[in-house]
Amino acid sequence: MSATAGAMPGPKWINAIPRWVGAAVLTAGLTGAILLTAQLTKNWTIVPAAMFIGAMTGPLVFLVWLDGRTRIGRSVAPDVLFIVWLVGGGVAMIFVGIFESDYLYHARFVGYVWFSATEGTAKILVPVAICTVVPKYRTLEHALALALVSAAGFATMESLSYAISAYDESVQAVRSSLIERSLITPFGHLPWTTMAVIVAVRAWQKRGRITLSPKALWGFGLAITLHATWNAAVVERGWWHLLVIPTAVITFAVMYHLVSGVYYDGPYVIPKDYAAQHHHDRHGR
Repeated sequence: MSATAGAMPGPKWINAIPRWVGAAVLTAGLTGAILLTAQLTKNWTIVPAAMFIGAMTGPLVFLVWLDGRTRIGRSVAPDVLFIVWLVGGGVAMIFVGIFESDYLYHARFVGYVWFSATEGTAKILVPVAICTVVPKYRTLEHALALALVSAAGFATMESLSYAISAYDESVQAVRSSLIERSLITPFGHLPWTTMAVIVAVRAWQKRGRITLSPKALWGFGLAITLHATWNAAVVERGWWHLLVIPTAVITFAVMYHLVSGVYYDGPYVIPKDYAAQHHHDRHGR
């Protein structure tokens, strides 16, 4: 009997709840519960746990929502996705740490473009390397899954770094930072990475090879432009603030349009070792 054959169906009301809503309630609830416990008990050593879970909330919820529409998370084995999330995010932080070290809080508009290009490149370094070395990951679904978990790793680590900085001020500042970063996730790193990767991979598939043509890079260019505009709109004063909502709307709308044609209809990919053991258990006796 298979593992799922004897599984009991869950309550209908639970099945009716979207997975991304469940992920949001779970992670946000845990974050809030840990911060509340720290305040009630004055045990501040547990605050970093809230920072970590809270930093993951936005990226995780976005990934679950997008996977519900595209199933791309099923195209790559879970262990590979986790490694790319960890290594891709870590490599991106190193890359950004080097190339943004002299600009972080002193940039005008040219600096914002530099930020955007640096971070846009950093998030896809590991996925591009994997797709270059391993041809089977060059399909749109595989490449997008790898790029998104790498971008999610970077977004999580970036949010964690902001939360740690806020902790020098107060726990309330940590909470505000985590909430703000989670709420802007649908208009930030992951959508920008999505549009850059989908445009590039589709162009490469038509050409039959990796190319740096305008048709392949316009998504990356648009992502950089939107990212730079967002940063300027958030940081600068005056009329720049008027660009926050239009930039967010354009970001989500373009991403949503591009994603509408992406869907993985293949089998759920499982780790090789598990697949080999399962095959042995079924046929090796």
